[in-house]
Amino acid sequence: MADFDYKKMQEYVSADPEVTKLREKRTLSYKKIDSLKESARKNIEKMHGLYLAKTAFMQKVRYEPAEESADAVLEETTGQCSECWDSDWCNSLDVIFDGQLSCSIAIANLGKQIYKLSEDIQLINELQKQFREQFYKDQQKQTTKEVEQ
Repeated sequence: MADFDYKKMQEYVSADPEVTKLREKRTLSYKKIDSLKESARKNIEKMHGLYLAKTAFMQKVRYEPAEESADAVLEETTGQCSECWDSDWCNSLDVIFDGQLSCSIAIANLGKQIYKLSEDIQLINELQKQFREQFYKDQQKQTTKEVEQ
């Protein structure tokens, strides 16, 4: 029985243009997944920054009304009364929440894309496995013919 020849298998599999295209597609898919993961990391970092901003906001909010002197200082400094100032802070919280929500939606969409690319890679791997198995069968037939002669 002839020894298994890896070089022959590589030539056999690489000779098929479909396998070459699949290999290139798989490589591109891996690169795209890395890019999507980096984008997801950046969105997670943005969410964390927004969380820190929200935490800072929550620490600033006071639930008791401001004293007259504090209200006067606030109005002198910002040009707003305490009620207007509180309203602006509440609007800021809504903006921060909207930012967090958009980041989480972006991460979910990136996850879907990564999942789809992973499925494509699995399919490509399965097809390459089938090509390898076909080579093994062809190799076995050839070996059988050599032994019979």
